[in-house]
Amino acid sequence: MEKFDEILEDIRFEVEHIGRELIPENKREVKIGMGNKNAPILFIGNDPNLYEDENFRVAVGSSGEFLVKLLDIAEITSDMYYITTLTKRDLKVKIFNEDDRKKLIDLLFMQIALIDPKIVVFLGLDIAQIVENREINFEEERGNFIHWRGNTKVLLTYEVEEIIKARADSGKKSVKATNFWTDIKNIKAELMKDE
Repeated sequence: MEKFDEILEDIRFEVEHIGRELIPENKREVKIGMGNKNAPILFIGNDPNLYEDENFRVAVGSSGEFLVKLLDIAEITSDMYYITTLTKRDLKVKIFNEDDRKKLIDLLFMQIALIDPKIVVFLGLDIAQIVENREINFEEERGNFIHWRGNTKVLLTYEVEEIIKARADSGKKSVKATNFWTDIKNIKAELMKDE
């Protein structure tokens, strides 16, 4: 575990220097991720509110709190997942230029290799397309487990912010909210199949 933590610190150091000149000082803190570093499930999002720090802290009313509550309800316990973002800061990826995005993707792949999850969950189309470096038809691929790299499967689902908005606009039974809940439950079922 010591070597693992050293490599995460290397990732943190590298991320600190990517796009630094574009980032306001109050947004420069690097937050590598939150959760079990040996988790079988890795959530990757673009929402800086998915976690506050590496100690399972989420802001009240945030997308992170919403996601964690849903995972708890689905009996996906905190030892089963790790949550990270591409930028690892309080920023979305759109502010970074293409070269910086490529660097962030390389560092993300290093993080994925370290965690070595069985399932990677892309929280949103944008993040999936950036990481996969291809056009993705959301309606065709959402909710389907696809063999990805090695023994890892990938699942594309909605951004958590999008689900919170859909629930606010149309209620808990909105199509998006229902689909998202189904995806969350299917993550657990897929994980149990592999055990």
